[in-house]
Amino acid sequence: MRADWHYVLMFGYIFFFMFIAKLLKEKLGIFKSIVFPTSLLAGFLGMIFGPGVLGSVKVNIGSLSIPLGLQYDYDFYESVLFYFMIIGFVSLTLTERQLKQNRVSVDSGLFIVSTYVIQGIVGLFVLYLLIWSGKDYFSGIGLLLPLAFGQGAGLASTIGKSMDTQTGLNYIQQFGLTLAAAGMIVGGVIGVILLNYYIRKYNLRPIKLRELKGLESKDVRFTTPKEINFFDNLLVQVVWISIVLLLTFIVSYVFYNLMQPLGEIGKTISNLILGFAFLFGIFIAMGLRGFLRFLDKRGHRANVLIDDYMMNNISSFSLNVMITASIMAIQIQMIKNYLLPLILLIIVGTIITFVMCHYLGRYVFKHNPIHYSIAMFGMLTGVAATGLALLRGVDPNLETDTSDNAIVLGSAIATPIGIPMMVVLGFPAIAYSQGLKIYEYITVLALIAYFAFLVIVLLVRVKRRTKASA
Repeated sequence: MRADWHYVLMFGYIFFFMFIAKLLKEKLGIFKSIVFPTSLLAGFLGMIFGPGVLGSVKVNIGSLSIPLGLQYDYDFYESVLFYFMIIGFVSLTLTERQLKQNRVSVDSGLFIVSTYVIQGIVGLFVLYLLIWSGKDYFSGIGLLLPLAFGQGAGLASTIGKSMDTQTGLNYIQQFGLTLAAAGMIVGGVIGVILLNYYIRKYNLRPIKLRELKGLESKDVRFTTPKEINFFDNLLVQVVWISIVLLLTFIVSYVFYNLMQPLGEIGKTISNLILGFAFLFGIFIAMGLRGFLRFLDKRGHRANVLIDDYMMNNISSFSLNVMITASIMAIQIQMIKNYLLPLILLIIVGTIITFVMCHYLGRYVFKHNPIHYSIAMFGMLTGVAATGLALLRGVDPNLETDTSDNAIVLGSAIATPIGIPMMVVLGFPAIAYSQGLKIYEYITVLALIAYFAFLVIVLLVRVKRRTKASA
């Protein structure tokens, strides 16, 4: 047999466990009462049947020693996670959004980033308390909280790996993956508890999650040139994504090598740059979409070469593969030594996210405040799909503007607003590797200052809008 069949099989495991997960969700009622994505369940099935659990148990039959589970390469799934995250974000960015930005969507973007920042602040303080109590931990793992809860496994893994490279530690990426998995569980389980609390307290019309059906698309059209058939059009979408990936590699390579001659700090920054490759991909995709839009306005019909329907499906496919791979990449043995900070971050992260969504969220979003609070909680602990599923508990057909403003436009607007926070993510690693404590202080002060700035801007905007409507 060819040795490279091993990689084909490992990729096939992802879809095999997705199939089993889908069957379980259809047959077991408990999965219809909580928000638990199929890709997440598939990942946990893969982890259970992987080398860290059942794969490590062997049954001796005569002279044969047969493992009860599968043997696969954790690094392979980490690579799948990294590249499918980039593909997912790039294809999503290339999709043309018909929605118009408005004041509420800007508020949503500000609210999302302010929650990221406060999650990072409390995450750092949890680690500082543990370190001051005599525990030997790296404080930077506290900053994985907003990445894992707010952004998901892809970013937590990518930044965690770059921190591992900079510090010489070998557990940060695994810590981020586990924290992200916990965040999705929090969003799906605690989110449903919060949803039921809101329904009872505010006498909302209860909608049982198990009774919800899929959303129907009322207008699905293919707007491609006549000379391009369906399958050729799929090829065109893959070509655009491949072009963006190639340019992403070139930009990352150039920046990486530009930083190398700058000494140890330059090497540290260059490793961080590798972790931010997805951001380069997003900006390049934005530039490509803008260029095609420009050509289209000049009468060259270039814009129709990107099919939004297909790009959305490619993005959904990629991000689901990413979620499953992220769970299968978790090495349980490596996490056992870091359970204390992991549990504390999960608890504190859940509490601070609830406080932000329940109190500040209801104050900022005057219209349909409960809808925004529950959607934001799901999205800021799990993924966008978690927030959308919870929202459908009070708005089954998505008839309000909450999904558009909070989940679609809000997330898009949050990307540039969150750049200052992304800049300071690497400072704790610099402080650790170079022995420069000043970077720790800069990180804390910068996050506190940015959080205060975002909240003040939000409150001023709300106050002005309230006066204007009075």
